[in-house]
Amino acid sequence: MKKFEELAYRLHSIEALRILKKTMSYNELSSMLNMPPTALSRYVNGHVIPSLETARLILNIFKKKYLIMEVKNRIIFDEFGVLNNSLIIYDPVLLKYIILSEYERINSVKVDKVLTFETDGIPVAYQIASILGKEVAVAKKTKEIGVREFIEIKQVFNSGMYRYIYLPKNTIKRGDYVLLADDIIRTGATIKALINLCNKAKANVSGIFTVISLRKMCAKLEEELRVPVISFIELE
Repeated sequence: MKKFEELAYRLHSIEALRILKKTMSYNELSSMLNMPPTALSRYVNGHVIPSLETARLILNIFKKKYLIMEVKNRIIFDEFGVLNNSLIIYDPVLLKYIILSEYERINSVKVDKVLTFETDGIPVAYQIASILGKEVAVAKKTKEIGVREFIEIKQVFNSGMYRYIYLPKNTIKRGDYVLLADDIIRTGATIKALINLCNKAKANVSGIFTVISLRKMCAKLEEELRVPVISFIELE
């Protein structure tokens, strides 16, 4: 982790601690973090910046005691059992902390570009790219007006239906290391389509990130694709 990135990470942990402090006492936080209340007070009030090790601990507790519950509370299933996560991915503050809670896992992957598929994957990709200081590439179902050259693939579904997916040429380049990002992995079909785009561009897929994955898809994709698959939360 570079010095600037480390400092930003440590500062974000203070923000997370302030959120925890809204619902917990210093004594409760002291017990969980194994730190004296006086030290926690100095962090919350901005007098001292936590060390990197302390920041990791704070963000880990923040994930366990706040983020996971907050995300679960915002997941909605309709009458047909279809998952709606719009209350998560369109809340930029919540989404930022979801990414930060997995920052070190994401940062362990070599990344030149972050690639996603329209539409709901875009907020996730932009948050990751913003935190990492990288560019975003967006694959779409239709060709953009004004763009002349595309990388395109044909995605065929199990039902026999198909669609074409387009990515402006040179958005990702030969040899780029690409992190794939999506809001949710249900079957892995979208991720595999993005991998096919990368293969056609002769770019390297270095990892996959998703906010939610279903039915143990992370393990299945890791075994099949041989790249790290990072999910904030996995649902049965």
